[in-house]
Amino acid sequence: MVAHQSRRACASDGRKGLTKRRPVCGTGRSPLSVSLLRIPVLLVLFLLFVPALPAISAPSDLIVGVEDGWIWQVALLPPDDGWESDAGRSALGAVRYAERKVQESPDGVSGRDIRFHQEESLDEASAAARVEDWRKRGISAVLSFAGGREIAFLRPHLGEAGPVFLSAFGETANIYNGEGVPDTMVFALDLFRDFRIAAFTAYAAELFPSGSVLAVLGDKLDPALERYSRNLGDMFFDRGFLVAHFWIPGGGMDSFKMIESEAIASGAKALVFWAGSMVVRDVWRSTRRKSNAFEIWYGGVPQPLLLSFNGVVTADQDYPVRTDSALKSLGRDIWRRHNVTVKDPAIAGRAYAACQWLFDAFKRAGSPVPAALAGMLPLAEGLVFGSQALSINPATHRPAERAVAFMIVEGREFHPVKTLLVRGPDYLP
Repeated sequence: MVAHQSRRACASDGRKGLTKRRPVCGTGRSPLSVSLLRIPVLLVLFLLFVPALPAISAPSDLIVGVEDGWIWQVALLPPDDGWESDAGRSALGAVRYAERKVQESPDGVSGRDIRFHQEESLDEASAAARVEDWRKRGISAVLSFAGGREIAFLRPHLGEAGPVFLSAFGETANIYNGEGVPDTMVFALDLFRDFRIAAFTAYAAELFPSGSVLAVLGDKLDPALERYSRNLGDMFFDRGFLVAHFWIPGGGMDSFKMIESEAIASGAKALVFWAGSMVVRDVWRSTRRKSNAFEIWYGGVPQPLLLSFNGVVTADQDYPVRTDSALKSLGRDIWRRHNVTVKDPAIAGRAYAACQWLFDAFKRAGSPVPAALAGMLPLAEGLVFGSQALSINPATHRPAERAVAFMIVEGREFHPVKTLLVRGPDYLP
């Protein structure tokens, strides 16, 4: 229980000259004395003689802490497979590890403890009720490991009152309102999927000299794919490349021979696809035996269907996380402290980075009010994410840049060929 007393009493912690802070309270007694009056004597004696128990709060402890202001609260949403999955246990182990470090520090976070509450999954039908419940309970923020799809359920209900919502993923999640700016209360740890536009531009600059021809194929009847195609063409042009645009009608054609011939005739070094994976298949089949054919780069998320097409290149921001050796050290620390085996180091790293992001915002805000917290989240710098140090772009509510791996298909596997630090585009969809 020493950890919980850190923000509740000015008693010495055993280190010479170091005392722990008492929160500002409206009573003449410390929160500890108040809570002890409410707890049976036998329970007090038991707790005093069993200091090694996990830091699980009794309801009275939480109530007193929230009422007196020395506990600020964050809700946790599980991965899709639940808390009992490898991902769930690994994420929760990292959160408890971060939580305990705050509890045991002399100053906590602005002199407070941060309490994380493990909750059930969210669905669209329950979203409004869950937001209302969080507000009633004084939840400042919600940290989710569900992948980002739940953002669409919550955005209509968060408004300006919150709580703040932070996804530990969020690559495919649109967190922008109708005016093209991020929702006040919504943040994500992943770059938005548009990062591949900047990534392929950086990759091309590494491989080809200025003035080289690069081809871009998009679907003119799909607004998103058309936008990707035009924006990539613009970024290629700004980096000194010549651009050849090709368009397909509505996701497919009977034959790609004309596009293939024109792209080869242009001298294109690579053709970047903003179209379905089946389109990639058709073009790959048509060009794979031609010695002078262009490279094929796929603009979408790496997926198993591509494993049949040797030579296709994709960009992935998750691979550097999954293979980050620094996260093995984090897993060992979590095991030593909480006896939790981290079988998914990547999600543990995401959990720990997200916790540090929230702690940074709480410190800057000095308040658990969601609006104050949301105003500070875009200011974070140097967040530890495995071997990466993240700073947040206020224009996107996401990291300013992330490590991105370029993967080539060989022998029905993705193999990394290059890793670059890529800045996500500042423009908004």
